[in-house]
Amino acid sequence: MDKSFTKETLEACLTHLARADSNVVRQALDSGEQLQESSEDVGQKLSEAHKSAVQECIAQADKLVTLHTQIESCDRIFERLQNMLCSFQDNLGSIGEDMKQLQVQSLDIHQELENRQKVRAELSQFVDDIVVPQNMIGAIVGLDPNERGFIEALHELHHKINLINSRGEGEALAVHDALPVLENLKIKAVEKVREWLLLKIYMFRKPLSNYQIFQHQLLKSRFFYEFTLKHDPAVAQEIQDEYIDTISKMFFTYFKAYASRLFKLMMKDAATKEDVLGATDVVKGGAIAGLFGSKPQVRNRATVFSLGSRDNVLTTDFLSALIVPHAATQNNQTFQFEALFRSLQLAFVDHYSHEYLFVADFFVAEEAQAVDLHSKAMSRAVSVLLKSCEEQIALSWDAISLHLCVCLSQKFHSLLAEREVPTMNAYWETLTNILWVRFDQVMTGHNESVRILDIKKLQQNLLDTRPHYIVRRYAELTSAFLTVTKKSGRDIGPKMEALLESSEDAVEQLLARMASLQQNPRDRILFLINNYDLILGIIDDHESKQSRIHAIVHELEQKCIDEFVEVILNPHLGDIMKLVSECEPLATQGHTQLLVRYNDKLSSAVLTFNQKWKPSIEAIHQDITKLFTNFRLGSHILQAIFSKYIQYVQRFSKITTHETFLNNSTCSELVNVHQVMSEVKKFKPVY
Repeated sequence: MDKSFTKETLEACLTHLARADSNVVRQALDSGEQLQESSEDVGQKLSEAHKSAVQECIAQADKLVTLHTQIESCDRIFERLQNMLCSFQDNLGSIGEDMKQLQVQSLDIHQELENRQKVRAELSQFVDDIVVPQNMIGAIVGLDPNERGFIEALHELHHKINLINSRGEGEALAVHDALPVLENLKIKAVEKVREWLLLKIYMFRKPLSNYQIFQHQLLKSRFFYEFTLKHDPAVAQEIQDEYIDTISKMFFTYFKAYASRLFKLMMKDAATKEDVLGATDVVKGGAIAGLFGSKPQVRNRATVFSLGSRDNVLTTDFLSALIVPHAATQNNQTFQFEALFRSLQLAFVDHYSHEYLFVADFFVAEEAQAVDLHSKAMSRAVSVLLKSCEEQIALSWDAISLHLCVCLSQKFHSLLAEREVPTMNAYWETLTNILWVRFDQVMTGHNESVRILDIKKLQQNLLDTRPHYIVRRYAELTSAFLTVTKKSGRDIGPKMEALLESSEDAVEQLLARMASLQQNPRDRILFLINNYDLILGIIDDHESKQSRIHAIVHELEQKCIDEFVEVILNPHLGDIMKLVSECEPLATQGHTQLLVRYNDKLSSAVLTFNQKWKPSIEAIHQDITKLFTNFRLGSHILQAIFSKYIQYVQRFSKITTHETFLNNSTCSELVNVHQVMSEVKKFKPVY
């Protein structure tokens, strides 16, 4: 047995057998002798191949030696190449480190550059800020403040001083060197600016000068005041005080002179103390005038009690041009008090608004400070205006003018609010109170003149039932008040309402006294109706109809019309009216026995009515046509009379059909109410 055959060899053989094809293994086992032969044959072939290879190697020995030499040479070359590559790798590692160091150095250099540039910029700016150029010194010292170069140099000086103050002096020697120069320049600049500003302010004091031109120049050089305010507050306060004092005196002088000249343009025909509602018109011309004309020739009081176009001061003329006194005097122009009042207050409002805007802008003042400065500047003007207006208002007897001035004051107050300037509430309240006090006094005089009027002096005119001229005055005056209130865009208000009601009460009492002197009840009521209708005819616009005065007068007129209807119907339907008033309650309450007593009276009334109803209707129509020249009023009253006429006939007809009077044959003969209505329609007015 072969010694090289071991357990491991056996396991390997078994492993190969397990993997081998079973059929091939079976065939090999079956042919064992053939395997032995094959093994020997293979061994022989291998031995021959070995010998052949050895022989071939021997034959190629030179070549093999050469090949071996070449291989060794290649090994040496590769070894050197390996060494070179290792050296190159080492060099690359050191280059990476160098690059990292260079990058760090580059960042450091870049940061140093930036720092140096910043330092250079700041240092350069600092040097520029503290350096005082010679041209700036020359401009501030030598140039006039009106020149542009001076203003530019002043701005530069202001900038340098502010910059050094904001940074502080520090330890820089250059700052210590520049400070004395800048301080001297500041003193010189403040001195020149102060002199220039005070000179401009003193120009305001020149007579007939347009101060707004100087204000415009001050605004263009507003930086002068800002410079003094920043660097020398005492000088700034001096300039401010001097300006306020100067402008205050200027406004005082201007408004005092303007008000004095303006009020000299008052109309000569203005209302006087005698121009009251109750003033009696005196006939001029003696006997001839009394013989040929009953209408008295009197002083023209049209502008006292009628409005005309005077309300234009509240609308189209509200912001029109101011009245120039000397031009108006040359043209012989005169004006109503309210026109002069409007011009004066408009001048005040315009100057007041302009001055507030200037003070707030020039003195760089906050709202509270600007209001305080403005109040000081306008205080004297306000005082002289209130005094002048109060003196003129105390002389006024024109109620319409006073009411217009009250409304003008309210509109000017609102105008200031629209312009977003302080509204001077105290001034307008004081002025309005002065106007209201005088207005109340004038209206009290009007009302008192009506109350104390001696109607016996008017007796010759009271025989006429037409409207009285005093009532026309009252109606026109009341209409004027209502129209002015509407044009002002405000409500009537409790004060005005009270004054209007007081006037209405006085006129109502006067009418009652006048009516009592009429010859008969019909004329008395007719007189009242005509006068009330006149009042309503004048107060006829939509807004006035909504007023309480219109409602009161309308109620009084309607009451008189109802009474007048009864008076007119009484001669024609007196019996029927009496029977209706007596029998209707009895019929309603069922007092049949008491109704029997009226049987004969009822028959008599029916017969009388059947005979006279047509003529009575025609007579009523003729009477009303003659009594009322106002077609509208006459038609209205005629319709009221006929309506009442038909109502009485209907009520009387209903009484005649009562069961108590069924046996009365005369009652059935009463004219049918429809027949009466048909006849009445013939007299219906055609418009």
